[in-house]
Amino acid sequence: MRLTRMRMLLATITALALVVGVGSAIAATGTGPTLKDEAAQLTSRATFDAAVAKNLGTTTAKINAAIKAAATARINTALAANEITSDEATTLKDALADGSIPAARLATAAGVAKELGTTEAKLNAAYSDARKAEAVARVDQALKDGKITDSYAATLKTQIAAATFPGFGAGPGGPGGHGGHGHGGPGAGPGLGFGFGVPPSGSSGSSSSSGSSTGSSLSLAFA
Repeated sequence: MRLTRMRMLLATITALALVVGVGSAIAATGTGPTLKDEAAQLTSRATFDAAVAKNLGTTTAKINAAIKAAATARINTALAANEITSDEATTLKDALADGSIPAARLATAAGVAKELGTTEAKLNAAYSDARKAEAVARVDQALKDGKITDSYAATLKTQIAAATFPGFGAGPGGPGGHGGHGHGGPGAGPGLGFGFGVPPSGSSGSSSSSGSSTGSSLSLAFA
């Protein structure tokens, strides 16, 4: 059932990518995103982050602080377990401090949930629900812009409703990756800008959504 839902999610994303056309102009011109594109993505990220915070009954600032604390705690745990060296720990902490690497790229769902005083399941549900709501909003916008018909919009919404969207840490770039959208929102999806990667065929996707990677993978954070 989970695999079927993931395949449906992939099909929905592909369809939406064609409808919304995210990345098509960039691919055609090879010039990269415009300032207008960047501004729109930042706005989208803020909206997504606010939705996640609302789902958790907290604030975006508190979530960001929890993610940074969880990332730091993960580095310290890995260092204590001799999974990374002191120099590597310093490098990672310096990168967190100056923004060279997003904190969510190192944080885990379990760690963030602990910092927020909630459960991992609730944290993942908050991100999953926000992604699903955003997908519906994108369909509504495409319909409003005349890019799709009422019938096709209804089909996409049915697929979205049946799909299981990833939780925290399902974006590319690491176990706790925001994706290109903050904690996993728009920006780095397959042509659509949802900011999460769909697990390969046959994968349950559980490790990416739970952010359960061990400290030993910290050395790959800059890859």
